[in-house]
Amino acid sequence: MKINILGSCYTRELFNYSDRHSIECYVLQQSLFTMFTTPLPIDIADASSVDGTNFMNRMMYYEFNKLGLPAILKTKADKLIIDLVDCRYDIYELNSPKGSKIIYTHDSRATFDNLAKNNKYLNLERQYINVPETFSDDTLREIVSKLCTELLKVYKPEDIILNRVNMAKYYYENGKRIDFENNFHLSRESFVQKIENLLIEFMPNICILNVTTPPLVDINHRFGGPHPMHYESIYYRYKMQILEGLLTDTDTLELAKKEYEKALIENLDSIQAKTHNKSADCKSTKRVD
Repeated sequence: MKINILGSCYTRELFNYSDRHSIECYVLQQSLFTMFTTPLPIDIADASSVDGTNFMNRMMYYEFNKLGLPAILKTKADKLIIDLVDCRYDIYELNSPKGSKIIYTHDSRATFDNLAKNNKYLNLERQYINVPETFSDDTLREIVSKLCTELLKVYKPEDIILNRVNMAKYYYENGKRIDFENNFHLSRESFVQKIENLLIEFMPNICILNVTTPPLVDINHRFGGPHPMHYESIYYRYKMQILEGLLTDTDTLELAKKEYEKALIENLDSIQAKTHNKSADCKSTKRVD
C-alpha cells in the first residue's frame, strides 16, 4: 500500500517494522502554524540542518518555501497518515517578507545561520513566538480548518489516519524507573491533543490510531534519548500491528496485545537494566526519507 506521511518520526518509525507498504512522500518539521504564511524563498543549497542529511536539508527547504503540504497533496497514495507532534514547536515571525513565519527548531536555526554565512537576508529579523500563549482559540480553529479543507480536496476522510500523540511519562535506566521532569515535549502534549481534537471536529470521519498503552522508552534510541517519543522496538511493532488493522480494515488489536504482552515478559528485564549511552546521542541522529 502506498503511504504519505504528514508528521514526524513519531509515525515514520512505525514503518521500520513492516515491509508491506511503501512511503511515497514523508514530510516533517512543517509547522501547522507557518504552513499557510508567506514563504521565505531560499535555494536548496542554503538549506541546512543539524545532521546535514539531504533529507533534513530538503525538509528545511520545504519549510522555508512552504512546499511541504503541496508535496503531500500532489503525491498519489492510498492512505495519508497525519501526526501533529510538530505542533509542539514554537515559531519565528520574520520582519520580511511581511507575514512570513518559520518553525523554531535546531534545524531551522541551522538554516538561518547558513543563510547569514552565504550573505543572504542579512537584514532579517526574527521574533520568537510562543504558540500556545500567543494564538487564540479562534486562530487555532481557523488554521486547522484550512488544513482540513486542503486535505479533503485530495483525500477521502476514510483514507486519512490521525496518529494521536501518547508520550511516555517515564523511562527505565539501571533497573530504576525515572520520571521525565521539566520536559519541554511533555509540557506541550496537551496542546498537541487540543489541535488533534480540532482536526477530528473538522474531519469527524477520519480513522484514528489511538494507542493508550504506556510507551516503552528506548534510552539509546538512534535519534537520542531518553525522549518521551523514542521507543523500544517491541512497542513500535505493537503499535504498527494495530496500524496495520486500520490500513487493511482488519481486526488486529487483540493479537497485537497478546504478542506485546509476550514480548514484555521476554524483554522487560533487559530493557529496564539498560544504561544510557550518552556518546551515541550525537552519532545516531541521521534521518532517512
